[in-house]
Amino acid sequence: MAQPNPVKVLEVCRVAPPPLSPDSTTPKSLPLTFFDMLLLKFPPTQRLYFYETSHPTTTFLEVVVPKLKRSLSLTLQHYIPLAGNVTDYFREAQNFNPFLPCLVGLETRVPVLALQVTLFPNVGFSIGYVVHHGVLDGKATTMFMHSWAFICTHGEYSTLTPELTPLYDRTLIVDPSNLEMTYSNFWLGRDGPDKKSLALRDRKAPPDAMLGTFLLTQEDIENIKTWVWFWWKKKQLQKPSFHLSSFAIATAYTWVCLVKARQIKTEKFYLGISVDCRGRLKPPIPPNYFGNCITSLIVDADSDELTGENGVAIAAKAIGEAIQGLKDGVLERNGDLISRYTTIPPGRLFNIVGSPRFEFYKTDFGWGRPQLQLIKLELSLFQILEMVVVGLRLGSY
Repeated sequence: MAQPNPVKVLEVCRVAPPPLSPDSTTPKSLPLTFFDMLLLKFPPTQRLYFYETSHPTTTFLEVVVPKLKRSLSLTLQHYIPLAGNVTDYFREAQNFNPFLPCLVGLETRVPVLALQVTLFPNVGFSIGYVVHHGVLDGKATTMFMHSWAFICTHGEYSTLTPELTPLYDRTLIVDPSNLEMTYSNFWLGRDGPDKKSLALRDRKAPPDAMLGTFLLTQEDIENIKTWVWFWWKKKQLQKPSFHLSSFAIATAYTWVCLVKARQIKTEKFYLGISVDCRGRLKPPIPPNYFGNCITSLIVDADSDELTGENGVAIAAKAIGEAIQGLKDGVLERNGDLISRYTTIPPGRLFNIVGSPRFEFYKTDFGWGRPQLQLIKLELSLFQILEMVVVGLRLGSY
């Protein structure tokens, strides 16, 4: 049964960028690269930022909202694609749902971005967004949010810093294996009569979905790392050639906990790790590239091993070796990536999304940093359970 909406809608509006100047180099449309095509029909990305303030409703509507709208309009002049739609050129955790917007579109036309600002009178407010994953990845989305916060804080005459200025040059993405055609054919071949449709699934959390925030301190990480090294030495394993990073340790520990929660024995489980390709392409492309530029590592292990006494050590070894393999080339296995995902049995794949490098907690619009940042936990297109360890500060890997 549908739950009543606890949010009172005060205003629904469209915020447009100001007219572009004649000398503007911001493109009005962008072609999709093979990175974009891979994610064309994936569920959209959603995130909530909560800010603690003491604004009553009147002040919020008369001061905060206009400032957010004005700075959003000014930011969009640098991010014109976010004010547009994805068009079809093919020829042949429930309680938080009310605070998240929807991408309401047609079968052949879907907006790229929707935003929602929700006031909790005299307590604070939240900013929620949903973006089309076929247009940009998490790094590009976060760059936009930081840009919006920067302009909101510094005023309408401020100039974006170089790292916040989006780069739209699609010629930087080289596709020697014609992966764009591979992914296009996949989407055309899997959806039957709806193969032309760009409609996205509703990502509102089902009634039984849960959200959680878990903090692993640096001391926790080091203790787990010490134990893993002890197990490898005890088993007389050769010292691995890869760096045992905080990322590998935290991910291994989380993967084991999630597998244990499923309580499924003698089955193989998989872990997908999103990888930013910008600095790993040959040649590398700048970090401010706007669009999708990610791939995924897929590692696997038997549930009996992961839930056993040495599960974290086994998981850390598999993850560390997979990351080490990126040095041989980040796209060498990308051609069969989508087919690998589709052959994994439902409910057996956990996917790591988001990154502490995105620095969500630095998104300050002038009223302080976010108090709590949430990403949704639920099954997505290929039965991927998306999760992130929020608040964890990790070293580089």
